[in-house]
Amino acid sequence: MRFFSYLFHDRKDNVRAFLLFACFFVFYLSMNVPFLTYMNQNITVLAPISPFYGVPFTLNLFNFDPTLYYSSNNPTVIHPFINLISFPLAYLSEFFKENFFFAVVQSIMNALGVVMVYYYLRKGWNSFYTPLLFAVFFGTASYQIFTAMIPDSYPYAQFVILLSVLYTQYSRAEKKLAVWPNASFALVNFGVTSTNIIPFMSVLAVNLFHKEKNGVFMKLVRIALVFLLLIISFTILQHVMFGQSWFSTWYKSIHTGGFIYTAPFSFCKHWKALYMLVISPVLTPDITLIDPKPGMVAFATNLTLPYPWYVHVIGLTLITLAILGFIKGIRTQEAWSLAAYIGFAFVLHIVIGFGLATFTYDLYLYAGHYFFAFFLLAARFIMHLRHVKVKKALLGLILLFVIVTLGNNVVKHDEALHVIERSYAQMNRASE
Repeated sequence: MRFFSYLFHDRKDNVRAFLLFACFFVFYLSMNVPFLTYMNQNITVLAPISPFYGVPFTLNLFNFDPTLYYSSNNPTVIHPFINLISFPLAYLSEFFKENFFFAVVQSIMNALGVVMVYYYLRKGWNSFYTPLLFAVFFGTASYQIFTAMIPDSYPYAQFVILLSVLYTQYSRAEKKLAVWPNASFALVNFGVTSTNIIPFMSVLAVNLFHKEKNGVFMKLVRIALVFLLLIISFTILQHVMFGQSWFSTWYKSIHTGGFIYTAPFSFCKHWKALYMLVISPVLTPDITLIDPKPGMVAFATNLTLPYPWYVHVIGLTLITLAILGFIKGIRTQEAWSLAAYIGFAFVLHIVIGFGLATFTYDLYLYAGHYFFAFFLLAARFIMHLRHVKVKKALLGLILLFVIVTLGNNVVKHDEALHVIERSYAQMNRASE
């Protein structure tokens, strides 16, 4: 069975998936239109103090960077081939109201991400209710809303990762591992964000360990060799198109875009990293203006305020269910494949400390590389419970979480815009 046949063989699922897509596309776009309108109406005021080189997206939110506007001339080892995406998108945006163009593209991508979560959980399961409930839970997450607006690499990275997760699930179901498709997925994962190649290759290694296959090591070697061939080809293409490549700038990129963000983890100083990396991307936190200097204006999590009690409950319950999902499925490839994304994020951001040097500017933005796995592991735990009453109780609790999360994120999203408006108004009065 081919991948698309595997994915779309059930018509009822396809109808539900389309409804999910349509609802969340409209939801993301409508939530973010007020931000886009505010930027357009105040461009003359915001642009001179924006840190983003005069591009139309002038708000520094959660340390996201609207690199899709200007990364075509700046290939880096961190995002090696993102300029092959950003160059045509930035060009097209000039004809379609710029920020609104990216909001439409990324709302489509994030809505498709919700659909992919649904399809992933639906495969091999009779009931559609739990997959649908967790897809909606994932779709209402704060990260899904904000990344639909900000033209950075993260929504593209998450889209590629989720599609890769679906494809590797298909590979396990069919007990096959095609060389060129997997090498191509490896290329795209690496091209958008280079570190994503590590969890992806880990998942491929996990997929190779089943009794029906012989010579598993050589299979992985062939995929790796084709992947390297593709990397070389696209690097040459990049150099021809732009006059430089990620390879020619890798040393500078690591020192200016890698090491300066790294710091050793300190529990006393960084204990809120758990919230910033996992929980705040689900439930939008209170934000504040953290650096009012011109050219450095930034809005990020207000670390001086306590989190509401329901944030603790929902966030820690989701994490607990994900851990239980991994433990329950510890003998399965599925559980290890999902855990690879969370495990690598833990090593990168806590053990190595990438992002901790700019802790106050937020760790929220990194969540797209792994936070989906918490939803998938938690859903799998509930789906495989045999005790009917416990299962129904947990599903009722998740439904309540979805309602509270949606309410929190709609309210906090609106409050975030008011904080931005008040902060810029105060800066303008102070400068007069």
